[in-house]
Amino acid sequence: MRPPARASWWLAALGATLAVGLFLVAEPATVLELAARTRPGYLLVAFLGTLVLVVIRGARLSLLAGRALPTTRGAAVAAAAQLASGVLPLRLGELALVPLLQAAGLPGAIRGLSLLVLVRVLDLGTLLVWAVVAAAVIGRSLAVAVMGLVILLLGFPLGAAIALRWLRRVARTWRRRQGWRRRLVLQLLRVRSELTLAARSPVRAWGSVVLSLSVWGAIWGVTLALLRGMGLSWPPGPVLLGVVGAAVGASLPVNSVGNFGTQEAGWAAALAGAGVGAQQALAAGFACHLVALVLSVPLGLGGAAYLAGAQPGRSARELLASVRNFLSSGRAA
Repeated sequence: MRPPARASWWLAALGATLAVGLFLVAEPATVLELAARTRPGYLLVAFLGTLVLVVIRGARLSLLAGRALPTTRGAAVAAAAQLASGVLPLRLGELALVPLLQAAGLPGAIRGLSLLVLVRVLDLGTLLVWAVVAAAVIGRSLAVAVMGLVILLLGFPLGAAIALRWLRRVARTWRRRQGWRRRLVLQLLRVRSELTLAARSPVRAWGSVVLSLSVWGAIWGVTLALLRGMGLSWPPGPVLLGVVGAAVGASLPVNSVGNFGTQEAGWAAALAGAGVGAQQALAAGFACHLVALVLSVPLGLGGAAYLAGAQPGRSARELLASVRNFLSSGRAA
């Protein structure tokens, strides 16, 4: 077994240990009781919110990819990718976006990876904006919001300039190299071209930013609906802070199945600052995670079926096989 693969399995084992340990701290009976008592009306609201989230993510993919990806196919890709992220181990669910984009008619693994990186950059930037909003809501300070947004507006262009300068230096140094260095440079250059293409059009640039902000707004709304359905009337500000913390935790490479464990750890850590006890926060986090995963199943399967039907002569089983083969090759590399 190669060292990178060995490290991945060790991280997965660590993630599984973390997930099981936190689940025991949350008390499984409490988690299941919270999930089971979610009222049907709030479940319906959460499902509709999840559907809106899929549509927003699909519209963003379509906007970034251009005419090559219609909005309906983008939504199908987003739905299937969301389900994959929730059930696949070793963060392979994120890479599933690439073969799904190919199934939707967007050729080229390099471009698919570039769009994946671009989406992650947009998510990171807009998540920071929501973090500032959460801090301002909890602290009830307009000055905090204004100062934080000014720092973000000044910091992102500076960070982008530094990153592009570094990329030009690396490209000059590695352009004649072979192997992984050359592949990395080509991928980064492709990401830069996608960023440049998006920046040239104000509609694409600002539209993608607005849609990215809406993604986290939808996640916040779904989380609030689930908590209300479970009888937990937590204020919106701390819940938003918990959503930000959960996203930060989910970004850690210590994952076994989906984001279970790391997501709840970030959620509980963020809510601790708002005065919510660890056991209560973890129980609510696991319950919301489980219910949200169940809600994503029909949408994800529907998206996969739509993508399979969009290609004449290709079955859903063949589509899933191509996704599995791509992920297996990526893990082997």
